[in-house]
Amino acid sequence: MLFGQLHSDIFALFAGSNRFLYERVLIGLYEGFYRSDLHFPTQGEVVQLIYTLLGDNAELWREDESPVVLDKLAARPGRRVRRRKLEAADAQATSAAMMRARHIYNRLQATGWIEESHYGLKVTVDMPAGAMRLAEFLCSLREGLSDQLGGLVIQVKNELEALQRNARENAPGLHKAARDAASFGRYLRSVLSALRDIDKRVVESDSVGRRLRHYFEDFVEKLLLQDYAAISTTSHPYRFRHRIFTALDAIEDSIAEVAAIAEAYHEARLAPDPSAARDLVYDDLHKVRRVFDQIEEAFERIQQHRSRLETRLRNTVRYAGRRGNSFLQRSEPMLLQLDRLLARTDEQGMAPSMSGLLEPRRSYWSPALLARPRTYRSTVSGGLLVLPPPDPLREWRKRLDRDYLARLAVTPEQVSRFLERRVAPFGSGEASRFAIETVDDFLTLEALRLSVLAADADGRGNTIANHLAPHFRFSVDTGSTIDNDWLHCAGFTVSRIGDAVTPEIQDAQ
Repeated sequence: MLFGQLHSDIFALFAGSNRFLYERVLIGLYEGFYRSDLHFPTQGEVVQLIYTLLGDNAELWREDESPVVLDKLAARPGRRVRRRKLEAADAQATSAAMMRARHIYNRLQATGWIEESHYGLKVTVDMPAGAMRLAEFLCSLREGLSDQLGGLVIQVKNELEALQRNARENAPGLHKAARDAASFGRYLRSVLSALRDIDKRVVESDSVGRRLRHYFEDFVEKLLLQDYAAISTTSHPYRFRHRIFTALDAIEDSIAEVAAIAEAYHEARLAPDPSAARDLVYDDLHKVRRVFDQIEEAFERIQQHRSRLETRLRNTVRYAGRRGNSFLQRSEPMLLQLDRLLARTDEQGMAPSMSGLLEPRRSYWSPALLARPRTYRSTVSGGLLVLPPPDPLREWRKRLDRDYLARLAVTPEQVSRFLERRVAPFGSGEASRFAIETVDDFLTLEALRLSVLAADADGRGNTIANHLAPHFRFSVDTGSTIDNDWLHCAGFTVSRIGDAVTPEIQDAQ
């Protein structure tokens, strides 16, 4: 739960009028002590840093908002600090800053941002885990996301390609790739949200100066030159989108790679059991695919907002010169002259001095303006549809594809006959001694190995294991290893319960 990890009053600092001062103090403390260094500051060091931040940001707490020079502080071991007076320092402002620094320290401690820890006689000031994560989020929000999220698409591509090279060792990279893909999706949403916010500010601007300032400061400098440039160059998803989809297809089609990744997930305690680990693997693959499937719509929306803002910028610059009553100043004499001419009309209702200036109203009638008649529509007649003759080469290719897919799909009966030829009735045998003579034997042994890894404690849990359970028992032997020209993996032992034989049925041609 969110409020189970955070103090109940942790957001109270930002509810008052001093929220900007507390923001500077929190970010300064986090960056100074807790962000990168394993430093355990004392109370005096924390108070000294708060005092320094107050001196650097005097406009946030002084009534006159003017800069001030304060005395220097030196932290002593423990809770006390020593004050070093300077000639140019303001004594009254220094005393006020000291009192405010200790008040801020107590306020941070009361709201759960910092806490004191006792190690024997030494007392240090630490930041709780929840407050530390919240401070990191505030820092990243203040710094912007363009530098932190640049190159995420390349990282996703590299992690998927590393899985294809060695799925067992690089399995945690898939979980990280799913998180990186989700971060890139949030990155695109942040760019789109920033465009909408700039669009709203431009519409609500009451002057040309503010409108241009929003254009050039918010849109051009902060967004167009940073975030949009990042996703359009180094982080552009279309550069590696095809390679990412190819790697995802290869991983999803390989049963061995999915099983190896699921086994690594289970060992890393990302899932409680092998079945949940396998589901988590497919879930991570689906997350990556879903993000890169939807980036086209996100880019289209970003392009629409960008083009809309650029059009408004052109119109603002084009019509900016017409403000200041310049258009009215040019049109006023012309309207007064028309009024005078219309006042001096003759008997025919036309001013004599207006000949050549005003034209009579004319009707727009012309043969070229009439609607054209519809063309004659030809009737639809029935006929014979001639189909091309079947291509023998294409039919042969389709048959080869079906045979290939049928050969890869190992049936439980095929695994039973494989074991019955290698394990004697009421006997047992090690999988490392099973002879592999053909490709079909290799596919059968690989399907057997994966079913044993995915089976439950009672030997069931999948189709092959459920079929073999009445006649065979399996025990995973961590000491033995299957090492031959076909496989290199952990071994297991097969025990045959009875002497039943599975009949071999030929497939109908």
